[in-house]
Amino acid sequence: MSRPSFCRRVLAACDMRVGIEHAHARLRHAFGADEPAARVAAAWAVGVGISLSPLLGLHTVIALALAFLLRLNKVDVLLGTLIINPWTLTIYFPAAVTLGTLVTGQAVRLLSPRELLTPSAWQSQAHALKPVLTAWFLGATPCALLVALATFFLLRRAIERHRRRHPAPKV
Repeated sequence: MSRPSFCRRVLAACDMRVGIEHAHARLRHAFGADEPAARVAAAWAVGVGISLSPLLGLHTVIALALAFLLRLNKVDVLLGTLIINPWTLTIYFPAAVTLGTLVTGQAVRLLSPRELLTPSAWQSQAHALKPVLTAWFLGATPCALLVALATFFLLRRAIERHRRRHPAPKV
């Protein structure tokens, strides 16, 4: 089988570069690079706020619903919800419950990680679940709102600064 001519190889490389440029442009669009800084920051702030809310297990559904309702970039909103994960929740949950206990004035005893693995601990602590969930809700809600607001203002400022320093390439 003969090798393609030099011209054919150059043309193929040009087509590939056009394809890569097209893919890069679509990726920039998917991440909201062509949107105003305030919209990108709002999408991330919604995602972060939802991820810090006490409604565990519903974050993705709520985030997508709000993204559609507010016409925000879905990718950016979903990326914002990734702030809470098994590693960050172990720090955030006790902090939010502690804040909630300050709001309610009720003392709450959190189980240690070792106790969480024993069924007897869950059975003996069933009566304590309501104060923990109340404290979690009352502590996580203001945290979620405050962090979402902070995310919006800080991210908007960072995006605007970045765009001034590094203007987008003309397509």
